[in-house]
Amino acid sequence: MRTWVVLAAVLAVAAAAAADALRGGLRDRDVKAAAPSAERRIVPPGMPAGSMGTVFYSDPTDGCRLRTLELAGFTDDRPPAYSSCRFSLSPDGRVAAPGGSVWSPLGGVVAVPRDDGFALETAAGQPIVVRGRAPAFKPDGTLTQEHDGRLVEWTINCRRGQRLFTLPGDNATARCVRTLYPHPVQTVAWFTDSRFAAVLPTRELVIVEDGEVLVRAQLPRYRRAFLQLSPKRRYATLWLDGVLAGTFDAGGGPAPIAPVGGTVTSLAWSPSERWVVAATSEGSVYLLRPDTGDARVRHLAISARDLAWR
Repeated sequence: MRTWVVLAAVLAVAAAAAADALRGGLRDRDVKAAAPSAERRIVPPGMPAGSMGTVFYSDPTDGCRLRTLELAGFTDDRPPAYSSCRFSLSPDGRVAAPGGSVWSPLGGVVAVPRDDGFALETAAGQPIVVRGRAPAFKPDGTLTQEHDGRLVEWTINCRRGQRLFTLPGDNATARCVRTLYPHPVQTVAWFTDSRFAAVLPTRELVIVEDGEVLVRAQLPRYRRAFLQLSPKRRYATLWLDGVLAGTFDAGGGPAPIAPVGGTVTSLAWSPSERWVVAATSEGSVYLLRPDTGDARVRHLAISARDLAWR
């Protein structure tokens, strides 16, 4: 196991210098809203209409009702009829769930947090209340969770005599519980079916491959931590108490995101992972290319509390 200096630097949010590096040296007064002609130039010439996909956002000026971004190159799909400042969107963009919910990459199943654990909800029947926390899905759709102080998966590879169960909408597939990591976790994000990032109760962030800790970094004090993944699972975003703390890849290296003005409280990657849209605590929204620096940051003429990109 190695403690990688790069990851430690990315997550050193307690220091003002690290905060500037993560959230930017620009201030709101330095970033002017782009004129319509400048906004149109965000999308390269010749790109087909709608090629940028759809950006969904909760509009704080309208009771946090979900809306979609109206901008050249984007698809203005009808958003789900949902009003909440924090939301979680299904992979197809048709259904919204409460903020902090985790969707299966295969669609149709969502893990919704509750005070006593979480609920697995599907369109097939009544929710199943599960004891435990930190639900997450592997790329192949396997559910994992923290249960009795360890990270487990709901697998179909069961030994004779193990207790079996089935899930609604799962074609009566028999499953059992198998331990993946014998320690408690607070939040988990799977890069691959064998590699995950997790935040531990000891205020550490780890990257683990097949049970072996590859990367370990100490975190500052926080009350609540949450990990999110980019669409292709190349990057994980760490949130501490609802504020961006860092974005890193499966090896612990930093994602090349340009700074924006203000404290970032929501961030969504485009399906291609070539673009990012970010919202700040002041409600400002920025669209940027992660690898091109400040020159491609655009301050959009909308206000948002939460974001999703499909």
